[in-house]
Amino acid sequence: MSNLLTYSGINTKVRAMESNLISIDDFYKISILDKVSDLILFLKNHPGYKEIFSRYDEHELHRSDAEQLFVNALYHDFTKIYRFADKAQRKDLELIFFRYEVNILKSCIRMIYNDQDNYDLSIFYPFFSKHSKININTLAACHTIEEYINNLKGTEYHSLLMRIQNSGHATSFDYEMQLDIYYFKKTWKLKDKFLSGDSLKSFTDRLGTEIDLLNILWIFRAKTMYDMPSANILSFVIPVNYKLPKDNLLRLINAASHDEFFLIVRQSHYRSFAVSLQDATMESAYRSIVNRIYRRNRERYPYSTATVNHYLYQKDTEVARLTTAVECIRYRLDPQLKLKYILS
Repeated sequence: MSNLLTYSGINTKVRAMESNLISIDDFYKISILDKVSDLILFLKNHPGYKEIFSRYDEHELHRSDAEQLFVNALYHDFTKIYRFADKAQRKDLELIFFRYEVNILKSCIRMIYNDQDNYDLSIFYPFFSKHSKININTLAACHTIEEYINNLKGTEYHSLLMRIQNSGHATSFDYEMQLDIYYFKKTWKLKDKFLSGDSLKSFTDRLGTEIDLLNILWIFRAKTMYDMPSANILSFVIPVNYKLPKDNLLRLINAASHDEFFLIVRQSHYRSFAVSLQDATMESAYRSIVNRIYRRNRERYPYSTATVNHYLYQKDTEVARLTTAVECIRYRLDPQLKLKYILS
């Protein structure tokens, strides 16, 4: 009864926010748009985005500006939920905030390597600056990785990125991968300290599945796309095992052929993932499996933060779809092909 009362308020709020998510029918409408300005105008009239886009002229927003505003919409919704949450619920949300912080760090790194200097998180900045030790504006203004790392002194990320820099010839990929690994390692430990009961069960199930699938996916890419030696692959593996035991992980790394790799996956808890690896639909399959975990946990643990987590995942997926829509418009794809990419 106490859990029912504790979570009924925040779950009711989240269900109300879900009504403002972009529907499949809306994405059909988006797929026939020919200009980014038309997409912005559509979003200005959509309840989930009008607050974000209302102060902008759709004809003056650049494609990259629009993409940043999509992300701002996700962070804006997170802020709303966080402010509504109680102390216990905020512990779960702090782990999600850690994910967003790492994503922002990765975005700033990509800006340096792509020679970009426009990064607007103004909507999220007041909340972010209160809950984080990193200064977004300072990092976004950096032009070299040396300057970027120097500006992270005093944070938990400085020594990690210094080690990568000192290894020599590090790329954006190296920095981003190690930040992801750091996030997963630390979050896997913190969840047991921060969470309890059904919230811990649902968070562990989702995060553990995500880690296992990403390890399979990253090992497969390292072997097939980059022809990386087995000895080097281990440094790009998240050192956490959920339903993929360590010996199976090592067997995947040392697999001598594609057939052997697929056989090991088929013999694991994630046997259904082998098909998608073979037909090159693994990223879509990964998203489908993770989404299914979110939905299952929401049904299994209704009086926990599983409902909040599922909503934020849906919003994150929506942002990715809008970003894809912008790219499809940029390349002037026909509506049917646009829709295929947007919803894949």
